[in-house]
Amino acid sequence: MHNLKQKMKQNKTLDFIFSGKILFLLPAFTLISIFVIYPLMLAVGYSFTDYYLLKPNDISFVGFDNYMEIAYDKYAKKAFFNSAKYVIYIVPLQVILSLFLATLIAKKSKTNTLFRTAFFSPYILSIIVVSLLWKNILDPNSGIVNEFLASLGFAKQEFFSDPNLALPTISFIILWQGISFQMLILMAALQDIPSSLYEAASMEGANAWQKFKHITLPSIKGQVVFVLIVVTTGTFKIIIEPLVLTNGGPQGSTSSILLYMFEQGTRYRQIGYSSAITVIFAFILIFIAFVQRKLVKEEEG
Repeated sequence: MHNLKQKMKQNKTLDFIFSGKILFLLPAFTLISIFVIYPLMLAVGYSFTDYYLLKPNDISFVGFDNYMEIAYDKYAKKAFFNSAKYVIYIVPLQVILSLFLATLIAKKSKTNTLFRTAFFSPYILSIIVVSLLWKNILDPNSGIVNEFLASLGFAKQEFFSDPNLALPTISFIILWQGISFQMLILMAALQDIPSSLYEAASMEGANAWQKFKHITLPSIKGQVVFVLIVVTTGTFKIIIEPLVLTNGGPQGSTSSILLYMFEQGTRYRQIGYSSAITVIFAFILIFIAFVQRKLVKEEEG
């Protein structure tokens, strides 16, 4: 039986290849090859060299030296650790709050339409605009937040200069901007749940929590998993916010994997070392994609 299914799959694959339908995939495959596969292959190759940008003709093979250096580089380890902290700060809150907001405004009404527009508006702004906006709001000298704290008798806070506050502050800004998109995804899923399920639950005497636990969550489990993976992947890719707001400081407390890789490749011109960081980062994303595939398969099964 297993061999028969395998043979049927092979026949379908061959039919697809020779039917001409594969030609429709060529444009997408060409773009992916040029902008993803080829650069990644170059990064893998350069990661085993001492390629210095200002001496492009003087390249030597160094084996795994770059990878070994990463293991002993305290700034690289701090960047990886910071990225993990971003994930811990942002992902759970963004998933939970987006689900909470989606539940509040899922019903169609004029008031909810207004709220949807208000909640979604930060997402349509560019990341740089949002970063500069919050930089002014949280300015230690003339920012609205610090002026308000001073009026209450509290000391003004150095939100971007204090190593203990900088990363949580940037995490809050990312959370504030990104939560609306995940909210819309979950809201669309909530609107697809048949109202008859809730009516039947009400007739059985179920309260709001029981309806949420036994109807809402099981019905949107797939979308929640999708949001979880998207937010996790996106959080690992953080670079613009710490670059604009703190440039990775203070004392490297807000630097991320991508920002450290960018600095090594552009500021210090160490293309070989930067490529090694890129390869490790790519493996992290591949691992996340693998977990996503497993979770989605379990959901479909």
